[in-house]
Amino acid sequence: MPRATTTLRGTLLALSLAAAAPAAAGAQAPAAGPPVTTPAWLRARLDGRFDARARAALERVIDSALVAGVPAEPLVDKALEGASKGAPTEAVLRAVRGLAGDLAAARQALGTGSLVGELSAGAAALRAGVDPGALHSLRRDRPGQPLVVALGVLTDLIARGVPAEGASNSVLALTKAGIVDEQLVAFRRDVERDIGVGAPPAVALGVRTSGFAAYTGVGEGLTGAAARGAPGGGKRRP
Repeated sequence: MPRATTTLRGTLLALSLAAAAPAAAGAQAPAAGPPVTTPAWLRARLDGRFDARARAALERVIDSALVAGVPAEPLVDKALEGASKGAPTEAVLRAVRGLAGDLAAARQALGTGSLVGELSAGAAALRAGVDPGALHSLRRDRPGQPLVVALGVLTDLIARGVPAEGASNSVLALTKAGIVDEQLVAFRRDVERDIGVGAPPAVALGVRTSGFAAYTGVGEGLTGAAARGAPGGGKRRP
């Protein structure tokens, strides 16, 4: 449901910004510290890449997102990516605002203590069509463990045509059963290899999920994981 999820991302970011606004403005918090702004070393990366008006607009977006708990580094990277491609200022601003919304939604699903890399990987997964609940479940099932690889495997599978819901079910089942990152990467390679020789993506996922469960002996319950929801998934966000 791309439209509904996009609305959720926008709502989450708007609520976060609204809640943080008084502290950022300092209007009724005389004891508070200085307003949160993008670190100088990140601002320096924007030097010479935008005119003064575009630079100011970008910094407003980035600073507002930072106040809401969204990391600045991916936003600066997105702005520079647009500049390197010669994109118009408005297009760059839209892209940065969109990423800020994705990162806010990923932070909501993964938790406020998530690493920057996890939030970036989570934002990519959400944009690929993964349900926010899958991110929450992944964090719950792998407490205290980095999720960058698992989220990357999930997004890569969808990029190869695997339905989003089926990919989520398989990755969640494998991680819950105790599969480590190296095994997840091997699983992704096997699925991609099968797709490369002509297997339908959903079929390749189901076969490899069942086979991986049998080979590693991680237990029952994985065999049908890829099949659940397979026909209707895989739609990317606009």
